[in-house]
Amino acid sequence: MKKWLFAGLLAACSVAAMGREIKAGVQCTYPPFNYRDASGELKGFEIDIAREIGRRMNANVQFVCLGFDGLIPALLSRKIDIVASSLSITETRKKSIDFSVPYRASTARFVGRKNGGLLPMKPDNTPNAGALKGKVVGVQRATTNDSYLAGEFSGVEITRYDSAENMLLDLVAGRIDLMLVSPMKVRTDFLEKPEGRNYEFVSPEIEAPKYLGEGVAVGLPKGATALRDEINAALKGMFADGTFKAINQKYWSFSVLPAVWH
Repeated sequence: MKKWLFAGLLAACSVAAMGREIKAGVQCTYPPFNYRDASGELKGFEIDIAREIGRRMNANVQFVCLGFDGLIPALLSRKIDIVASSLSITETRKKSIDFSVPYRASTARFVGRKNGGLLPMKPDNTPNAGALKGKVVGVQRATTNDSYLAGEFSGVEITRYDSAENMLLDLVAGRIDLMLVSPMKVRTDFLEKPEGRNYEFVSPEIEAPKYLGEGVAVGLPKGATALRDEINAALKGMFADGTFKAINQKYWSFSVLPAVWH
């Protein structure tokens, strides 16, 4: 009994030492940003970033796994405190939630089979919807990429997915002709792997702030000014002291910060 009481006391002291708890909503199925490995442990770029933010805030970050389209509703209903899951800053989202400073760029790119002959963008990198007549394009549901396709590729058949992994499977199986994705994710998670050897980017980098946003940031409840300021201070400290760069380099050889992405 004494041993149990002592163990409980140690656990309580550990929680107290970490300060408060912050519940962070993440997809948990979006490598290399946030995902579970074979042992079930949460890993990824955004998991590392969120944990470091928590450490600097003297807070214990608890991750809550949700579908991407459930992240903002969970934040609005206060089931989670923040979103740390590839959430782009858009004008529409800013009407209902607040954001930290951005920690990575928000761009998109089409991927298709090599020598497939599909050109979804014109030479000036504007949408070429006519070139996709009779074709099917995959996109992850409720994302900025989804908004871009719906807004700029009128008449094109779109198949929406709950996860990028299911979309990749359908591309390889030939059930879709192209997919619109984050180039950072698909480069490391598909194109540089054996299963992606027959596929390539079939468009240049697409920057469309109206749809794709001004960068990816931590999402917060509207008016949570103190929390936003703490997170911003933690992120800026990471940018300044090299911690962010070290985390970045675990996953990519290039910087993902918006100002230097190109």
